[in-house]
Amino acid sequence: MRLSWTCTGQLLVLLLSVLRFSAAAANLANNKTLAKLTGQLQSASFTHTELLIGATAEILLQHYTTLTSKQLYVRWEDGASGPLVDEILRRTATHLSVLVERDPPVTPADGLDQSHHPQLRLLNLLLVTDRAEFDHVVAGLTDELYDYSGLYTVLLVGASSKRQHLETAGIILRTLWALYIVNVVVLIGDGRQQQADGDDDDDDVRLYTYFPYGEDYCERALPVVWNVYERGVGFVHREHSPFPPKLDNFYHCPLAVATFPVYPFIIPSAMMADLWPGHPERTEQEEEEDLKGIEAMVLRTLRQRLNFRLQLMNVDPPDWGTAGPRDQATGASAYVSSTEEPEKPCPSASQRTAVQTPNLTKQIRHLRANLTIGYWATTLHRNRYMASSFAYYTSQLVLAVPPGAPYTSLELLRCPLAKPIWTFLLCSLAAGLAVIGLLQWAGSPTARHFVLGHDAPNRAWPAMIAVLLGAGLSRAPRGSFARALLLCWLAGTLVLRSAYTGSMIRFLQSDRNHTVPANLPALLDAGYQPYMYRNYSFVFDAYPHIGRRVQLVTAHQFRTAIVRRLQRPGARLCVLLPLETVTFLNRNLTRTGQLLRIARERVTVAKLAIYTQRTSALLGPLNKLLERFVASGLLHRWAAQYHQLRFLANPYQYRGRQQLVLADMDGPFEILLVGLGLGAGTFLIELVVGRWEGGDAKNAKAASNSRTKNRTAVCLSSCVTRSIMTNDASTGNQRAGEHYYYTVHEH
Repeated sequence: MRLSWTCTGQLLVLLLSVLRFSAAAANLANNKTLAKLTGQLQSASFTHTELLIGATAEILLQHYTTLTSKQLYVRWEDGASGPLVDEILRRTATHLSVLVERDPPVTPADGLDQSHHPQLRLLNLLLVTDRAEFDHVVAGLTDELYDYSGLYTVLLVGASSKRQHLETAGIILRTLWALYIVNVVVLIGDGRQQQADGDDDDDDVRLYTYFPYGEDYCERALPVVWNVYERGVGFVHREHSPFPPKLDNFYHCPLAVATFPVYPFIIPSAMMADLWPGHPERTEQEEEEDLKGIEAMVLRTLRQRLNFRLQLMNVDPPDWGTAGPRDQATGASAYVSSTEEPEKPCPSASQRTAVQTPNLTKQIRHLRANLTIGYWATTLHRNRYMASSFAYYTSQLVLAVPPGAPYTSLELLRCPLAKPIWTFLLCSLAAGLAVIGLLQWAGSPTARHFVLGHDAPNRAWPAMIAVLLGAGLSRAPRGSFARALLLCWLAGTLVLRSAYTGSMIRFLQSDRNHTVPANLPALLDAGYQPYMYRNYSFVFDAYPHIGRRVQLVTAHQFRTAIVRRLQRPGARLCVLLPLETVTFLNRNLTRTGQLLRIARERVTVAKLAIYTQRTSALLGPLNKLLERFVASGLLHRWAAQYHQLRFLANPYQYRGRQQLVLADMDGPFEILLVGLGLGAGTFLIELVVGRWEGGDAKNAKAASNSRTKNRTAVCLSSCVTRSIMTNDASTGNQRAGEHYYYTVHEH
């Protein structure tokens, strides 16, 4: 009985021990299950954070470090993301210099800070937790601080649901496309709650981006999953770069190009028909899509390479306009819409219905055109409000001037020798004549005979002039010193006459017009009125006093009036034109006997480029192709088809040997006639003076002869009287003697 109770007690004790052990085992199992679940949750959360860090670090290290700039800008908006930022910085700090900021500098929206020019931020990492923070970040993305053509990585942590990732990425990408930010990727991280709820257990991070142009759409930011980052694998599609070229193919989407005729850079087909009557007529569509000219060939080649459809916007009036602030015609930066009516950042092709607008710069600044081309010279003022492409062509701005006034016949005789030679010759002649005069009037006979010779001191003056003109001497002076002086003067004048004759022949075979002033200040000082065919006012930004004197003429006025005035020799006007325009117009004007001539010095040099909005994404592909065009020589080849320097010369001028005719010697004949006239006048004066003096001398001679005859008669009468008286005395006949006396006395 005792044994049975003992066994029963032991069995009860054993049963209680088993029950206690079972309970302990159950509790231990429950604790292990709870620990396992907790570990799984922690491991899942840690795994997704590591995936975000790994994907971001790989993008930064493999793509951000390949650029020249090594400055990474991290925009951090969430305080809870501190550990995430720390881990990313730990992995990239040895390769990139990092600037972490919460609130970037604030810049004015309606103007640019002229005193401070910060470095544009090219490499950017944006960390946000929700859309509100992203909108706050986007509000600070101004083109004064950020380079919209740079690389942007948006890391959105703490998303609500993985099913909404595509929609969230689409909102972010569309917002950035509105700013023309194309090189952007979006990484979205999951929150811990959805993993605990078991909504999704994929251990990967998806990379979202967009392509603005596709086969079935144009200018749309449709989000796509471009790559996937998995744990232990990295990015699955290694051939997919996070920042692929997105604008190398526009898939025949339209691009609006604002332009107007600028010879010979942009020439519409209608203009070609006006210039050349034989040019075939074209349809309206062909006239819109087909252009001629240097930059038209550039635009056509860009269209073929980038595969876009050209949509021309004809500007009326045809002018570049003036870049400026938003309250003026050109508005604020390109990403800011008009103040009057909000406009979409990038309208589609169907929404571009406006064909003509009053200002070309306003079209670009108010996002009515994708780009503009047509002799756009790069200037600091324009680059302050718009963006320019690579400067692909250099053009010279010159002054078209009329020919100088023709030389008169007497001026032709003076022109072969320069002024210093004429001065030296006249001074030598004046000195020689002065010495001869002094020796003749005040010199001693010894000095006069020593210098001028013994036998011809009075003939020295005409002899000196005769030797100068090439005449000979009837008798050489006696005296060695006088002969030495004669030989020196003869040799010098011989050289001068030979040089004068040769220079005269060459001069008569060249242009016989006065030289036009070489530069614009000299032209203004000479009284020339400057005109501009186009509004090239940017040339005179540094010279406002010159710009105020320049008058702007229309194309019709230039073709009808200005060109004719430029053909008149001596006209006082000049026109500012590109050198290419002058040669192109001369190719057609020479057919009608007209020619545009240019001044010797250029006015300025213009670097031509394509202009777009400041934040346009088109500059990247455009610059890459334009650099290839320039490096390969295509630009110079295209320009040579419209710009040829041989059209600057007069095609009607004979450049071979020319024979001189009598008309070329009008000046010597005029001098000969003047000399003959002077000689004839002198001869007539001498005749008149000689006749007057001859009459007086004749009267004086007659009076003298009369007095001589009277004296002779008296003498004869006295002699006859004596003789008669002597005879009477001898014969005694006194009456006969008296009769003879009176008779002889009367005779």
